[in-house]
Amino acid sequence: MKVLITGGSGLLGSALTKKLLKEKIKVVHLTRTKSSKFDIKNYEWDWTKNKIDTNCFNEVTHIVHLAGAGIAEKPWTSKRKKIIIKSRVLTAELLLSSIIEKNIQIKGFISASATGIYGAQTNEKIYSENDSHMNDFLGDCCYRWEKSTDQFKDVCRVVKLRLGVILDKNEGALPKISNVIKRGIGSPIGSGNQYMPWIHINDSVDAFYNAIVNEKYNGTYNTVATQHINNKLLTNEIAKILNKKIRLPNVPSFVLKFLYGELADTILMGVRVCNDKIKKEGFEFKYDNIQAALKEIYG
Repeated sequence: MKVLITGGSGLLGSALTKKLLKEKIKVVHLTRTKSSKFDIKNYEWDWTKNKIDTNCFNEVTHIVHLAGAGIAEKPWTSKRKKIIIKSRVLTAELLLSSIIEKNIQIKGFISASATGIYGAQTNEKIYSENDSHMNDFLGDCCYRWEKSTDQFKDVCRVVKLRLGVILDKNEGALPKISNVIKRGIGSPIGSGNQYMPWIHINDSVDAFYNAIVNEKYNGTYNTVATQHINNKLLTNEIAKILNKKIRLPNVPSFVLKFLYGELADTILMGVRVCNDKIKKEGFEFKYDNIQAALKEIYG
């Protein structure tokens, strides 16, 4: 078995690479830069120029597609929105056209997706894989992302893992939240009632690992912890484990909207998501409630 990872230098890609190497599985990265954290072979590509080093496919049995511009890194200008979508869709299309042109045979294409497909909204519905995508930017982005992935169905097994917010001590959303709480200026955002689908970094890695090695995984899976939490609960639980007090009132919604524009909706709104399907495949979450997850991260 040999796995090609796009986006291998990111939070999830790095953690998954470590896991695969530990399991004695060969790994190569497809990247826009030659630098790497790992002693593995890196191949270059540039989706903006439709260029790819097709040597990357040598002996590869599975592709894990994690590449994509950060959703929350910059304000959603019209230009940024196009980059967010194209960096996901065009990269998948470039991979597919390349393996077809070179007659490369692979066994599985495993792609990240996101629970953002259900849109920036807050209600009491619990969303499953059978629900339609939301007609907003995030919902449309995820829908197009998954459609580009579905094109691989003619050549191999396809798995799409709809991730929630990945909780990790050093990268992603959690350090940003915990840092302001440590400084005594943290508080819930907006109403605090917006839900946040989430998953511990280790569980997200295990889900991708299982999707690679276990051929019964096929199709779309909500890949989030079972416990539904809202922003207020998350903020209070982080403060509790850090031995800090939440003293300030909630951050008003208009402040976030002024600072981040439309992007603020991803922070101010959120839904509950059901993970029954992936659990029926036999997947077991090690950190299925927020207290256990934070204890492992900060313990």
